[in-house]
Amino acid sequence: MYSMIRVCVLACLLPAAVAFAAVPEASLSLRQAVARVLESNPQLQAAEFEVRAASERVRQASQSTPYELGIELENLGGTGALSGARSLETTLSLGRVLELGDKSEGRGEVAELEAGLLHHDQDAQRLDVLAETARRFLALARVQAERELAVQRVELLQRTLQAVEQRQRVGKAPPAERRRVQIELARAELALEETAHLLKVGRRQLAGLWGAFEPDFSRVQADLFGLEAEPDFAVLDRMIERNPAIARLATSARLGDARLLLARTRSRPDLDLRAGVQHFNAEDDVGLMLSLRMPLGTGSRSRAWVNEAEALAAREPLLAQEQRLALRTTLFALHQELLHARDRFDTYRERVIPAADRTLDDYSRGYAAGRYSLLELGEVRNTLLEARMELLSAATEHHAARIEIDRLIGIAPLNGANP
Repeated sequence: MYSMIRVCVLACLLPAAVAFAAVPEASLSLRQAVARVLESNPQLQAAEFEVRAASERVRQASQSTPYELGIELENLGGTGALSGARSLETTLSLGRVLELGDKSEGRGEVAELEAGLLHHDQDAQRLDVLAETARRFLALARVQAERELAVQRVELLQRTLQAVEQRQRVGKAPPAERRRVQIELARAELALEETAHLLKVGRRQLAGLWGAFEPDFSRVQADLFGLEAEPDFAVLDRMIERNPAIARLATSARLGDARLLLARTRSRPDLDLRAGVQHFNAEDDVGLMLSLRMPLGTGSRSRAWVNEAEALAAREPLLAQEQRLALRTTLFALHQELLHARDRFDTYRERVIPAADRTLDDYSRGYAAGRYSLLELGEVRNTLLEARMELLSAATEHHAARIEIDRLIGIAPLNGANP
């Protein structure tokens, strides 16, 4: 399952990755960012070595008990007739512990299922990294859009300053009005300059996800205001079974059963079988030896391990129920955020901003004609700028909610409504 997912994702992203590597561009798309992360993210690369280690643990657990070569010396020294080496008895033996109850197969199955849990955890880790990529990409795209709004604010204040200076020249505006607009303009220019710093930080934070310190792109390609239609919650609710945490629940249940079976095999005693050759030094004779040892009381001693495994196995269905409910509840909340963000976006785009644009035009002409004060003009201008910022916030929240929804339903941030 893990390998298939990885191959499919890489197959989809490889053309974009090759194109990005072959033709360096100043701008970066989300698909290109994801391709780079999948290829070079240190965390995901380290996970490959964890997979190799897990496969070796399966081999270790599946091994049977080794043969043992032994030598035993009796009457090597003593007193009287046993002094010296005359009565020495030397035994050379070969033996092993014979495990009954298919214990090695049980250990191998447990180790294999534990490796399966690791695959699910790494699937979740991969989705987390890709979701973080989309979040940082979205944050950078928002700062780019905020910079455009900051430029618009500076331009509006520059036009206001021109209007104030024109009225001042004809004696219809006091000097204080000009100074007031100049202060606002200076603060707007500072806000614009701040976005340049935020862009530098955002680019480095995004590039850090594929292990780079110096970003080789200047901006990201994002259509923040192009929102896709919201899927029905019932469709998303069915797709939540793709979440690695859900797949992990089934593997955890099987692991609990495997551990229970392995615990029950402890009631079968292991046999210590040895055979060898014994040499009697006094007579210079050789004899064969065979020994068999079996521990007593293994049935009663294994009961504690069985009880523990039964308790843990009985716990799994309850944990699965709780996990599913938590995921579905979170998904429902995110879906509501998605719908609310759409309502906000449509309201500001279709009703608030067009009306604020027309109102600012009216007040700009009215201020030039002396019908409105600078305070009234400023309030209308701020209303328009705030509405544009609210539109950006609603669009960003819509994309952010979709990123989290995609993470919950177990898909990469490429096919949904993303920037």
